[in-house]
Amino acid sequence: MCGKEEESCSHLFFGCSFAWRVWCLCYRWLGVLFVAHTEPRFNFDQFRLILPSETGLIVWNTIWVGVVSEIWTHRNRIIFKRGVADASEVFALVQVKVWSWVSTNSRLVSFSFTDWCLEPMKCMRLVS
Repeated sequence: MCGKEEESCSHLFFGCSFAWRVWCLCYRWLGVLFVAHTEPRFNFDQFRLILPSETGLIVWNTIWVGVVSEIWTHRNRIIFKRGVADASEVFALVQVKVWSWVSTNSRLVSFSFTDWCLEPMKCMRLVS
């Protein structure tokens, strides 16, 4: 997506400057400071370690999966449909996707999309 390196899983999802912008938006939204590993397995393990103890691990993991899946979807849109790289769009789609997954699978808890976007950590505590 950045055209600077041969596409590999590590580069596409974690090392590419485009992917890094998406992850930075995610980290800022979650209120965490983080230096990420570029190997997928280690990145996932490391992402799980920054989880504040009072939040829900399932939701936290869902955020990681949401980011990776939206980067992949966006990459395919660029390649196959002549899309344009837009990190803000990818991040916004991550927020929608994860909120949709969480609100569908957490029938006992309800929070608005606005609350999710403004206070994700508070919403995650409701799911735990």
